[in-house]
Amino acid sequence: MLFNQDALDAFVSAHGYTHITPLGKDSSIRRYYRAQKNEKSAIVMESVPDNSPHMTRGHKLSDYLRLSAWLNDNGLKAPEIYAADEKAGYLILEDFGDLSFKKALEQGANAHELYKLAAEVLKKLRAIDPPANLPEYYDSHVHANHRFILDYYAQKPEYVEEYLQVWKDIRRDVPCPEKCFQHIDFHVENLMFLPDEKGLKQCGILDFQGAMLGPVPYDLANLLEDARYTIEKDIRADILAPYDEQFKAQYRILATQFHCRCIGQFIKIANETGNKTYLAHIPRLEGYILEALEEPILEPLKAFFARIGVDFSSAKAF
Repeated sequence: MLFNQDALDAFVSAHGYTHITPLGKDSSIRRYYRAQKNEKSAIVMESVPDNSPHMTRGHKLSDYLRLSAWLNDNGLKAPEIYAADEKAGYLILEDFGDLSFKKALEQGANAHELYKLAAEVLKKLRAIDPPANLPEYYDSHVHANHRFILDYYAQKPEYVEEYLQVWKDIRRDVPCPEKCFQHIDFHVENLMFLPDEKGLKQCGILDFQGAMLGPVPYDLANLLEDARYTIEKDIRADILAPYDEQFKAQYRILATQFHCRCIGQFIKIANETGNKTYLAHIPRLEGYILEALEEPILEPLKAFFARIGVDFSSAKAF
């Protein structure tokens, strides 16, 4: 059996916590619990050691520990680590509560202010030296998997090489963006609203262990063109307004490649696991792509999709 409940209970009890309540799991192998100690709650993360064959790529506990410390040392807000057993795969973390940015938005919080706060966190991350030994975005599966649009959405894998060449031609005309720390999954469900904190620390950052050294606009594109949540276009326009045309061109490329990955990845997940939850987001991603293809910089991609018969405007069943 992968997880040992008795061992987890012993770890939690050894640190003085009781009343372990399951909170569920995320898209990795990790499971979460809430525990109590002297009327103060904490989050228990149950994962696997870094060297386990079951470890989800990009979800090492050692990375979580070092990046949490790095974020907090630089004036941002990641969960404080109360206790850790890396060999067993256990962490006890600061509890940020249940108010994610997404939930706050659904409860009527000021969307402009929340997105502005998140964007300011990204500006802070650009301004500081990244931690050592981050993997390179352009060498990663995250970047490579934008081909998933052909593998799983269009189901035309025979055109992948041509598709990749179209992107190379597009990128050739745009200067390479500067690189900085990239969270890689920077969206409203991974950001917690902490109103009792001050400044940038009102944005609690979760799920950062897969961070990379990558192009500056990537996380902003992830935030403003969220695969799972729709924001008003005027908010996106306001946040992008101060940036120059070169930045916006880089943003458009990265955002569209992100959509090309997600639209295929969500179908891949459904096919391989039976979890069809993410398929509800396909129409949003189709809309993002249709909008992006009207940008002059992506005219070669629009022509390519038209030529091979990929139509994003018609309803599909997966």
